[in-house]
Amino acid sequence: MKLKVHENQSYLMYENGKPFFYMGDTAWDLFHRLSREEAEYYFSVRAKQGFNVLQCTLLGGATWDVGTRNKYGRKCLKEPYEDLIFDTEGADSYWGFVDWCIKCGEKYGLYFVLMPMWNFRYLDPENTIFKGYEPSYKYGKFLGERYRDFDNIIWMHGGDVQVQEHMHEIFRGIADGIHDGEGDKEHRHLGTFHPRGLSTSIGQLGGDVDFVDFHMSQSSHTVTSYHAYRFFEEMRPAGKPFLDGEPQYEDHVANWLRDMKRFDETDIRREAYECVLAGACGHAYGNPLVAFFIYEPLEQFKYYYFLGDLKDTGWIDALTHPGAASLKHLVDLRLSRPYFDFRPAQEMVLNSDDDLLFGHIAAGRGDKYAFIYTPYGREIQVDCSCLGGEFIRASWFNPRTGEETVICDISPTKAVFVPETRGKGQDWVLILESDKHEWKLEEQEWEKAGKDN
Repeated sequence: MKLKVHENQSYLMYENGKPFFYMGDTAWDLFHRLSREEAEYYFSVRAKQGFNVLQCTLLGGATWDVGTRNKYGRKCLKEPYEDLIFDTEGADSYWGFVDWCIKCGEKYGLYFVLMPMWNFRYLDPENTIFKGYEPSYKYGKFLGERYRDFDNIIWMHGGDVQVQEHMHEIFRGIADGIHDGEGDKEHRHLGTFHPRGLSTSIGQLGGDVDFVDFHMSQSSHTVTSYHAYRFFEEMRPAGKPFLDGEPQYEDHVANWLRDMKRFDETDIRREAYECVLAGACGHAYGNPLVAFFIYEPLEQFKYYYFLGDLKDTGWIDALTHPGAASLKHLVDLRLSRPYFDFRPAQEMVLNSDDDLLFGHIAAGRGDKYAFIYTPYGREIQVDCSCLGGEFIRASWFNPRTGEETVICDISPTKAVFVPETRGKGQDWVLILESDKHEWKLEEQEWEKAGKDN
């Protein structure tokens, strides 16, 4: 089923109106590095973990280029590359394998965010295959025609590149080609733009463009990328959905320096919850072992220093690292209450001061409920009065286990809530709910149960 932007211009949904929470994994080199058996195993694990989006590069990835062969010995283009002859003959062809992956992934409920090119293909206007609009349009039209009938597709323009003037013609050519190749509106897929690190699609493109249906930031892999939600302020005025498409990676060393801290599950959840409560339409996750599908020994990877002091392990083991495994609980929480009326609600928190030591306390709410996240178990001072109603039900949600426990029922006033545990890795979500009608029904059930006994 294809995806659409909801009428409130804040979130994504399936064509039938059901909410679509974008939970993405960066799988940049999937089409080059994996066999069919490996790919399906990867799909099955990520689907069980709650992921529904895979972000993949079609031409030129971080560990390969157009001359590198896939697992079946095929290249995406035939030589001479300048003629743009695509390798499409047979199931084992490069593009035949891409087709197979998308169809197989659909069985697992997965959507593929397809990036036409990775950054180095854009960098040199003299040497790149795509010299301006015409060859870019030809490539885009090939993509649009080939994938117009696939429902589980999103287009991701750009590709971790510092945008230069000559690139706008390439972006436009690919986007126009895709649009014309897809044809009528019924076959059009959503599009986004993957920016350079520590920037946004708005900042890189110089404004809003018609081939971007939802915007994206890349908070990246540095210590300055904590509080990734701050990038949203540049995208929010465009009036389109937005998310962080490449945050800190689990197991990636900070600032690409070997002796720096490796980001762990605490960092992963912190960014994810802060971004979602700031109004993001979803979030993306990454692990360098998985993004580039690295096998043992890890030294084969030319960017081995990304991994710091990580013990030798391959991408299969990395699939179940704790940060990835715990994000399913975020998906479940976000979908557990009315979805489309959710919005940032920082005004509810009375002690949020963006302190890196004690953590930013983030808040978002619907009409009759609120989620408030504390990354290190810090106490939450909150004004419940904006939720209204006669009573507020308070519960703790554990982001590490997905367990939800009722604390108490209080009047809609100011209150202080202290989590059960505190410290690094002890993050909590306070859930506040007000719905008088449902409360009355519960009270009637309690009264009936008492009389029956």
